[in-house]
Amino acid sequence: MQQKESSGNHEAVIVQQAENFINSWFKQSIDDDSLELSELFILPKGKTLDKQLVVNKIRNFFEPYPKFVGGRFDIIEADFELTDSGKGFGYAEGALGYRAVLNNAESKIIGGPFKIYFALQNGNWKIVNIDFPGFEL
Repeated sequence: MQQKESSGNHEAVIVQQAENFINSWFKQSIDDDSLELSELFILPKGKTLDKQLVVNKIRNFFEPYPKFVGGRFDIIEADFELTDSGKGFGYAEGALGYRAVLNNAESKIIGGPFKIYFALQNGNWKIVNIDFPGFEL
């Protein structure tokens, strides 16, 4: 049976983890030590990726851009469900945008809707999938 639980502010934790991840994205500081990332990412159709592969894909996305500037985001909605067995699934979604500066000083605007998916693992909300503008797992 699925349930909503108001005890322990799960929604606030999800929002904080999403904010941490997005700010790390803008700083290009996501790495193997990023605590908000799960050890296993869950993709559609039952496909899974380990954390190291996901971090490598993110780092490859960052590579042509020495920096991102003007990063802004708005989390429009965050929600979660807990099961009777103590597991949980949640998400944070909204819109974000930033300017990605290339090595030749040219830049391009990257922006649009995003969604970050979470799972409750050992009492901690961890990111298990991301849907970001211009990036694909």
